[in-house]
Amino acid sequence: MSPEQALLALPAARLLPEDFEIGPLADRLAGSRAERLARAAATRFLAGLAGGKVPAAEILPERREELERSLQYYLDRKLLPASFRVGPLIELEDGSLRSRVRLFGDPGVSSGELYLSLAEGQWYVSDVQVGLAALASPHTRRQEKYVPSEAR
Repeated sequence: MSPEQALLALPAARLLPEDFEIGPLADRLAGSRAERLARAAATRFLAGLAGGKVPAAEILPERREELERSLQYYLDRKLLPASFRVGPLIELEDGSLRSRVRLFGDPGVSSGELYLSLAEGQWYVSDVQVGLAALASPHTRRQEKYVPSEAR
């Protein structure tokens, strides 16, 4: 075995990409089964918005009507993400999860938080705290050099 192969075989923490605003991105391959299911629900929800529809099936039933109405307002104005990034899930005291997200539209960008709750064995989006109106404003890219969190 070459020295390079031996180095690759050593156990090490996985290095994940980072976003300028939300920090490290979610590790889609790691975490418990519950985390993977919650992350999948968040991804389906955001993909639905990117497709121009409110993904009602991914919204917590008792919050569905309110969130659908709120989100539909922005979708009707074509303020929808073309792509998105999801940060790691953070468990809250009540057992729900929070994740930082960043949405990229045309021409704007917005970041915020997505909240997920477990109900009847399934993860749902329970709240969305993202300024979708910002997707209408042109985004100016930062000019400073990006320094990943490990090097800060």
